[in-house]
Amino acid sequence: MVLLLDCGNTHTVFGCADSEGKLSQIFRMETNRKKTGFEYASDIRQIFALLKIDPDSFCGAVISSVVPQLTEPYRKALRMAIGRDALVIGPGIRTGLRIRIDDPGTIAPDLVAGAVAAKAKYPLPAIIIDMGTATTITVVDQNGDYIGGVILPGVGISMNALASETSLLPSIDVAPSKKLIATSTGDAMRSGIVYGTAGALDGIIDRFLSELHTEATLLGTGGLAGVICPYCRHKILVDEELLLHGLWHLFRLNESETKRTFRES
Repeated sequence: MVLLLDCGNTHTVFGCADSEGKLSQIFRMETNRKKTGFEYASDIRQIFALLKIDPDSFCGAVISSVVPQLTEPYRKALRMAIGRDALVIGPGIRTGLRIRIDDPGTIAPDLVAGAVAAKAKYPLPAIIIDMGTATTITVVDQNGDYIGGVILPGVGISMNALASETSLLPSIDVAPSKKLIATSTGDAMRSGIVYGTAGALDGIIDRFLSELHTEATLLGTGGLAGVICPYCRHKILVDEELLLHGLWHLFRLNESETKRTFRES
């Protein structure tokens, strides 16, 4: 198996993939910037014990991290937890993509993983909506090239800003309101966030499609995609495991280099 690790700003998602890319034993941990590699290794081994995952069953691992200060601690943690040196997604690895942005070396690894998975699994062009701490909307064109996108404040950031920057608005959970025209403060906030975000996604998709001059596969992923995307007017396919699939494909593309690095280390 291959151990997949997607470190986001709020949560880190782990998954196990077999030789065919079938995912199993997906679990989440809080992204804690204060923890050391030893602490993460201990956490991972404890979760393995709970889920009855054999650490010796892994032939390799791959890391996508948008928190640079945790990349090396996670790499050390995986070496201690499974005895393998992880492939880290970043400049210089094989992606199978032409990255057509101003500075390809600055693209975030999670965007690479999402684009690789979209290219491998779905008809192109594809518009990928990743709803994490930030919301990103990116495009893989009909030639399989990554051509860029937009970044918006995430749903959680927007909700927290409402509560922290106003005196009378409470902190609430992100969930659909009972109706659009809400009759309570909490539901009014929920309605604004859910329908407002859905409307923003629809508007950007419309503009992307106009610029592409063709229809596209619309994909949603990330922790809140399942909450927001059903309220969009466009039909968006929610694939919660899109990035993990992308990490598996990236591991396969770079497998020979990963094995060589492990032998030399």
